[in-house]
Amino acid sequence: MMQLSIAGRNASLDAVNTLLNGGTLEIRTGAAAAIDSAPTGTVLATLTINATAFSSASAGSSTANAIVDVTASSAGTAGHYVAKNSSGNAVRNGTAGTSGTDMILNNTTFGVGDDVSVTSWTYAQATS
Repeated sequence: MMQLSIAGRNASLDAVNTLLNGGTLEIRTGAAAAIDSAPTGTVLATLTINATAFSSASAGSSTANAIVDVTASSAGTAGHYVAKNSSGNAVRNGTAGTSGTDMILNNTTFGVGDDVSVTSWTYAQATS
């Protein structure tokens, strides 16, 4: 079985996280499609990712730097996110909700004009 050291996991995370610097974060309805497929679901909100998207990785994990809240542009129930680089290409996706998901939001049901906030977004690189 192949394994990656903590130093290797940190380097991998830092490299991928750098791709997201200054990108966008779409909060979408439904389940995420495969990362290299066209995104699925309705875009509920689009947030701007910080110029330095994530803190430096430590122990194989890193946390997103602050993301400014926005208001929802569409109504619906959040199910996943798609993080894109500054050129608009998807780099990472995952589940979104208020607990037990890859990204934690302030709410999952949004109406047009409701505040959308990312309260926690931590990403970890697996050992194998």
